[in-house]
Amino acid sequence: MDTAYLHIVTNHIPIIGVPFAAALLVLGIWKKSDDLKSAAFLSFFALGLVVILVYLTGEPAEELVENIPGVAENAIDDHEDFAFFALGSVLATGAVAGIGFLLFKGWRVFLRGRKENGGSTFPVWLAPAVLALALISSGMLGYTGKLGGMIRHTEFYGAAPAAEADEGDEAEEREEADDDESGRGRGRNRGGNG
Repeated sequence: MDTAYLHIVTNHIPIIGVPFAAALLVLGIWKKSDDLKSAAFLSFFALGLVVILVYLTGEPAEELVENIPGVAENAIDDHEDFAFFALGSVLATGAVAGIGFLLFKGWRVFLRGRKENGGSTFPVWLAPAVLALALISSGMLGYTGKLGGMIRHTEFYGAAPAAEADEGDEAEEREEADDDESGRGRGRNRGGNG
């Protein structure tokens, strides 16, 4: 498996995973469930590790695709520049979630088992703070993914490549000419039959 393939496969994990974990966190807040919040926090921490892999495979992937015909060099640069900010956003989300989990619940879960009194072990501010970071991260990841898609997917540009555009113009002109001729002919036939 080459690095470009690894980059393309793994970059979808945080793009889908962060909104999924955010939804899990919203459910945990709504149901006042520390178990759901814990699952969301651990998911954010794991996604922070995955996004490091995605970012590190980006540069080798660039080396493989930058000389392929049809690849937009400026799109690669835009994707790479914004990916750095998306990386920082997801790492911040994962760090706050992971540290919060370990400080307020994790060490008890890992060392002594579950807390018996059933009370919340997380401070009130932690879940909303992680959720806010997750929403920012989701937006940044989505935009980074769009920029990455623009490297090879010309449909994001809103314009066809020049050669295809010229062929399309000629075909459109032929269709208009055919429509004019057939439209006049139909009009005459209708007029003659009517």
